[in-house]
Parts: sequence; structure tokens; C-alpha cells
Amino acid sequence: MIPDIEKFLFQEKTCLSILFIYDKEVTYISEVAANIDSTFAHTNKIIKKLDEIGFISTFFEGRTRFLQLTPKGWHYAKNLTQAHQVVLSDEIFEFPEGYVPTRKPDPEPEVSASAGAYAETGGADGTGFGGSERKKEKKVYVGPLTLEDRIEIFGDKIQEIYEEQTESDADSETLLRKLGPYDRELKMIGKEIEGLPDPDPKLVKSYRVAVMKYSFYLGKEYEK
Repeated sequence: MIPDIEKFLFQEKTCLSILFIYDKEVTYISEVAANIDSTFAHTNKIIKKLDEIGFISTFFEGRTRFLQLTPKGWHYAKNLTQAHQVVLSDEIFEFPEGYVPTRKPDPEPEVSASAGAYAETGGADGTGFGGSERKKEKKVYVGPLTLEDRIEIFGDKIQEIYEEQTESDADSETLLRKLGPYDRELKMIGKEIEGLPDPDPKLVKSYRVAVMKYSFYLGKEYEK
């Protein structure tokens, strides 16, 4: 599992904040927020965290708090800048002389085309709606997806989105925008279950749990 500090440092707004401070050398929070297209409150949280891990330092001149990178933050920003230049470069890159990959790849699981994009979704952890550590091994779905599979995949996906957005301190509007498109899938599953002549009680229960989970993440009542 990737440590929380690494997740934070590689988030888009964190990287943009560091690169902007690196470019400006000395700046202040509202200027950073304006240039990374973020709110003052969210930017302030980023700056506070960067200060805690020793990437920036602050000082006051009058009533204005200014920001600048520490030596550690400066070196990190320099490497980020170099990585960014690689992304934008049209240069043809080559491996260093003598470089040979040494790790053998893991065998690729056989997944049918009918499993589609769902094949790479992780398994449910079954530990509640608030979010928790997911299983390290991802479940692979082979063959046509059953209703049970689709419910499990739905639950895993909305939990993943919820955790990613809460870790990045996304506002409720952003969270709703990310989760909203999954409303259609949940309603389709519900209609298919209603169309069964004698649905399995376990299937119905799993669906109801998915509905409650989705409602919890949306922060409002959900009607199928």
C-alpha cells in the first residue's frame, strides 16, 4: 500500500502548489490558490501539510504570511520540474547504457472480453461505509458478469471514489459529480432484480446494502 505521504505529494493540487512556489520563490496562499484553480480553504490545507512535512517554511511581513520552499522542498520541486519537462519533450529517449530489466513479470490472468473494464476493479472489503483499507489482491472476474458481480463491483468502485475524494479534501459538489454517473448502473441492477421471477434473498440483501452505501456516500436519501 502506498503511504499516505506519497499519496499526498503526488496529488494534482499538491504538485501544482509546489511547482508554483518553486517558480515564484516567495508567494502567499491566496496567490497559490488562484494559480492552481483551488479554493483558499483547500489550498491552506495543502500548505499546512507541506509545512508539517518540512517542504515549505513561512514568515510574516506585516500581516501577510509568505511562503517559500525549504531545501528539501526545493529539491523535490526541481525533480518535479524535470519530470514535467520530460512529459512535454519531443526528444527520443533511450535507456542508459547497460540497463537491462531484471524483474520477471507476473503471469497475466486470463480475462474474457465480456468482463470489460470491471475486470480490474478490486474486491469488496466488507468493513462498512466509512472507508477502510482495501484488500491488496484484486479480484478478477472471468466470464459474463452476474448480478452479484455487478453489485460487488459497484460497491467497490463507489468506495474507491469516495476514499480518493475524501483524501484529497474534495467538496461535496465534486463528490456528487464523481459519484452521480453510477446512479444509472444501480437503477439498472434494481430493475433487473425486480424482473426476476424469484430473486435470491441474498441477492436482494446485497442490492439493498449497495443502495444504502451509495446513499451514505452521496450524503442524502437515495430513491431507486
